[in-house]
Amino acid sequence: MIRTSLKIALRGFIRNKFFTAFNLFSLVAGLFVVFIAISYLDYEYSYDEYHKNSENIYRLGRTTRSQDYSIVGFERWNESTAAEQLNSIKGLKNIPGVKTAAQFITSENLEYIESNEKRIQEKGFLTTNTPSEFVNLFSWKTLEGNLDDFGQNLNKVILTATTARKLVGDNSDDFSKIIDQNLSIMGDNYSVSAIIEDVPGNSHFDFSIAINKPRIDYWGSRIYLGLAENVNYLDISEKINAAVGTFNPTLVNDPYYKKHFLQPIEDIHLKSNILYELKTPGNYSFITLITGFALFILLITLFNYANFTLATKSKQGKSIGIKKAMGAKNSSVAFQFMLEGVVLALISLPLLAILMHLVVPYFNDLMGVDISENFLNNPKILVMMVALAIILGLLASIAPAVLFSNKKTLSLFKENLKDNRFEHFSIRKYLVISQFAILIIIISVSYFVNGQMNYIQDKDLGFNREGILYAYSSGEKLDAFQEKLRQIPEIEYVGNGSNLGIETYNQGTYQLQGVDAIFDDANQLYLDYEAVKAYGIETTLNVDAPLERTTIINRTAAEKFAKAKNVSPEELIGTVVITEPEYVSEEGQVGFPFTIGGIFEDINLFSLKEEVTPYFITLSPAVRMNGRSIISFDPKQRAEVVGKINQVYESLNESFPLEVNFLSDNLAGLYKQEQQALELIFYLNILAILLSAIGIIGITIFLVLARRKEIGIRQVLGASDGHIIKTTVKEYIFFSVIALLIGWPIAYYGSSKWLDGFAYRIEIGQYVFLIVGLLVFVGTSILVGIVAFNAAQKNPIKSLRTE
Repeated sequence: MIRTSLKIALRGFIRNKFFTAFNLFSLVAGLFVVFIAISYLDYEYSYDEYHKNSENIYRLGRTTRSQDYSIVGFERWNESTAAEQLNSIKGLKNIPGVKTAAQFITSENLEYIESNEKRIQEKGFLTTNTPSEFVNLFSWKTLEGNLDDFGQNLNKVILTATTARKLVGDNSDDFSKIIDQNLSIMGDNYSVSAIIEDVPGNSHFDFSIAINKPRIDYWGSRIYLGLAENVNYLDISEKINAAVGTFNPTLVNDPYYKKHFLQPIEDIHLKSNILYELKTPGNYSFITLITGFALFILLITLFNYANFTLATKSKQGKSIGIKKAMGAKNSSVAFQFMLEGVVLALISLPLLAILMHLVVPYFNDLMGVDISENFLNNPKILVMMVALAIILGLLASIAPAVLFSNKKTLSLFKENLKDNRFEHFSIRKYLVISQFAILIIIISVSYFVNGQMNYIQDKDLGFNREGILYAYSSGEKLDAFQEKLRQIPEIEYVGNGSNLGIETYNQGTYQLQGVDAIFDDANQLYLDYEAVKAYGIETTLNVDAPLERTTIINRTAAEKFAKAKNVSPEELIGTVVITEPEYVSEEGQVGFPFTIGGIFEDINLFSLKEEVTPYFITLSPAVRMNGRSIISFDPKQRAEVVGKINQVYESLNESFPLEVNFLSDNLAGLYKQEQQALELIFYLNILAILLSAIGIIGITIFLVLARRKEIGIRQVLGASDGHIIKTTVKEYIFFSVIALLIGWPIAYYGSSKWLDGFAYRIEIGQYVFLIVGLLVFVGTSILVGIVAFNAAQKNPIKSLRTE
C-alpha cells in the first residue's frame, strides 16, 4: 500500500511541476530558517556547558553600594601582596561545600611577544595566581604539552592554537617545537607549558595566552568556585557572607560593602548583566525577535503549502471520488495527503543541505556564532532536521487532508459545483489573510528596528562622535608623545582623561552640602581642558581660561540639585558637593568634597539604552590616565593622521605596540547586537516577502487558470482588460483590511518590546501600520494584476475551447 501511495505521490509531483517547485522552495526556505533559529537558540543556551561539571561551577560576585560587580576587589586593592591576594581563595576553600577556587584577570591591551628573534603583536592576556585550580576547574583541550606543568610551576604560559601558529609561522600545526620555549611578554620571561584549542565561542570569557604569575597586577580578580555535588549554591552564598571576616576583614567595616553572591556559570551569558562583564551578555529581546521571525516565515511556508495543495487537489475531485467509491476510507485518503506532504518535505532535505553549506558560514560571520554547516555528518542535527521535515510536512497537509477526506463521494464528482471550487474554500481565505497579517507584522517591526538604529546614528550625543581617537603610550613618555602630536597639522587638540562612548561602570554616592539625602547614581570623569575642547562638550565654564582644578556637573545633576535647594541651576555655582559621604578620614573629614565650578550640557556617556544620570567631570591640567591621549582631528584625513601618529610613536621606541581606538568605533560597538539584528531582519524580510509573493503569484495563476472559461465569456461580452483585472484584485481589499486589523496590535506589541530596551527611542507612529497595510495591498494588487493582465491578453476563443 505504501509503495503504491509513494508512486501516486511522485506522479502527482511530476504532473504539477509548477506548484511542486513552489512548494519545494517554500519548504526549503522554511526548514532553513527554522534550523537557523533552533541552532542559534541552542548556541546561546550552550554557553560554558563544554566545561566538565559545568553545572557545579559558579562565579563569585560582590555587591558594593547598590551595584553588582563581576570583579571581586582584593583586601588592599592594588597594594595587595601576592600572599594577600590568595587569602580570599584560601578562605573560600575552607567553606564546607567548596571543592576548589580559582582567580584570574584578563587584559585586552596590545603587547609584544618575543621568541627566538621573532616578535608578534597579541592581545587577550589572562593572568592567574591559582594556575593548578585554573586548569582543573575549567576544561581546555590540549593539543601539545602538559597543563599540569602550567599548574605546578611559576612563570609558565598556555598558548591558544591561533597564537601558537603566529609564533610557529606558515600556519603550521606542529606545535612541539615551541613547548618549553622561552617567551618574553611585557618584559618578563616565561616558558610554554601547553598549546590548547582556541577558547570556544560559546564561552563567557576568552583569552589568547594564559600566564601563571605569583601576583595579579590589578585591584581585584574574577573568582570561580567548584562546588561539591548536590549542594545548594544559595546556601554556599550565605556561608561565604558569614565567613567574610575570616578572609577579608576590611570588608566587615566597609560602609559600601553589601554582600557576596554566586552565579551559575551556565547562566552568565543570558541571565547576568552586572558591571565589567567580559563579553556583552546575550539579549532575550534579540532571541525573541529571531524566534518570532522564524515562526512567521514557517507559517508562511505552511500557508503556501496548504494553499497550493488545496488548489491542485480541488481539480482532482473525480480521482479522489473514484477511490472513495471503490471502498477507500476517509483515513486512507487523508493518509495519502499526509504522505505526500512528508515525502515532499523529505525531498527538500538534500536541497536544504546545499543551502546550508552555502549560507551558514555567512550567518556565523554575521552573528558571531559557530553553527555547523553540515547536518548530514552530525547524527543529532540530522535526526532533528528529519523530524522537523516530517512535522512540517504533516502540519502543511492537515488542512487539505481533513477537507477532502471528509467530503461526500458524490460531491467530489461534481467539480463544477460552487462548494467544490478552490476559490470558494473558506480555509483559503483564512490562510491568505493570515499570510497578509504576518507580512504586515514583519514589515512594521522591521521599520521600527531600522528607525531606532537610524535614530542612534543621528542623535546628538552631546560630544563629537567623529574625528576623535585614543592613542596609548607609556606614562613616562606621554608628555613627549603629545608634544610631537601637537605638531601634526591635521590634529586640532591633544588632551588627557576619560574616554566616552563606553560600557557602564561603577557609580558613586554623593550628597549636596546642607541636604540630608544621599544619592548613589553619579559617574565621575576626569579630563584636562584640551580634552573638553576635543570632545566639544558645551559648558558654562570658560575652558580657554583654565583653572588649576575644578569640577563641573552635568545638566541632569544641576536640575536635581536645584530642585533640592529650590534655586535655579545657575545659582548652584560655588555650592559644595560631598562624594562618598559614608567615608570618614582619620582626621575626621567626611567624604571627598568639591565645589561646583560650572555646568555642562548632558552627554550620553553610555549607550542610548541607559538614561543620563548625574555626571561629574573633574578638570585639571594634571590629568593623566593609563597613558591615554585624546586626539581630535579632521575626519576627512583619517588615514593621514593615523600614519603620522604611527611615525611619531615609532620615534619613542616604546616597549609595546601602538594601540589606536576611534570613538566612532567604540560607539558602534555599543550597538553591535542591534546592528546584527537589523542586518539579519533585512534578509528575513526579503525572504518573507519573496515567499509571500510566490504564494500570491502561484495561487493567482491557479485561480486564473481555473476561471479561464469565465474570463473568456467576459471578454466575448465586451469586458475590458481593466475590468478583468479589477474583478481579480477586488477580493484582496477585504483580505488586506482584515489582515491589518489582526496584524496591527501584534506589530505594535513587538515593536514596543524591542524599543523598551532603549532609554532614548523613537515614537511608534500609528500611521506606519496603515501605510504598511496599504503597501501590502498595493504590492499584492500589482502581482495579481500582472497575472490577470496576462490572462486577459489570451484569445477568448482558445480559453473557451480548452474549457
